[in-house]
Amino acid sequence: MEEPGESLNSLILPYPGKQLLPGSRKHFFSLKSGISDRYIYDLGLSTGEILYEGRGGMGFSTEPHILGLHDLMRMQYAESLIKEEFEKNFKGKWGPAKFFRLRRDVNQELRDPNRRTMAQLYCLLACSGFRHKFDQHGNFKGEYFPHHLDTGSIRINNKRLINSDFIIKKGSYKNLDTNLLTKKSLIYFHIPFPSRNQYKEDALDFFDHINSKGYDFLLTSRLITRGRADELLMDWSKNYFSIRAPLSDDKFSSSDIFITNF
Repeated sequence: MEEPGESLNSLILPYPGKQLLPGSRKHFFSLKSGISDRYIYDLGLSTGEILYEGRGGMGFSTEPHILGLHDLMRMQYAESLIKEEFEKNFKGKWGPAKFFRLRRDVNQELRDPNRRTMAQLYCLLACSGFRHKFDQHGNFKGEYFPHHLDTGSIRINNKRLINSDFIIKKGSYKNLDTNLLTKKSLIYFHIPFPSRNQYKEDALDFFDHINSKGYDFLLTSRLITRGRADELLMDWSKNYFSIRAPLSDDKFSSSDIFITNF
């Protein structure tokens, strides 16, 4: 599982450790036109920031609870159900005793969760500052750290997702069936921060292979963190086209990188 990331905000599903910095996505899309008309394969489904910008797409994840949460986000009743569970379990106000009681109850249901369980899990994520933390058995282990329960983005975005050509599936980027792809497909992956060098090297080798097959890809990651650059990623990006965002000369700044082969 990923370590907690730096940002607690996302347009789709808050998922620390895999998010783009504020303004990065908007800056990239303003410079790279046409991506919103493509079918996107998100091989490391995270927030859905890139995937849900496309005309359609398929998101892959090895984490069943993330799949369940994305599935809930696509339902027309997602926002109302989450608010209903918040009122039912927290009476509209966070509290540590209520949090730990709900965490215990939800963990008993996560082996075979329904929509209501997923809505409760979303509340728990909000109540733990949207820190994504599960143990090896799939139990949610987030601690009490209240965060504002903002469901406005759910209401806005699920209008696009309902009846749209978006598919969520369990699977790893290494198991991508290239027979699914066409020349109009865009293969997307986000290398989370932080991640081990071996993890990054495996992902970069995979995208070198994708490039050799003639398919378009987009890879994103944190390039600079508080002024320190990821040298491995920086060297690899020289083989392709890259956009860094947001731009800043502050020595303590952070920035993302968008790498494409088209």
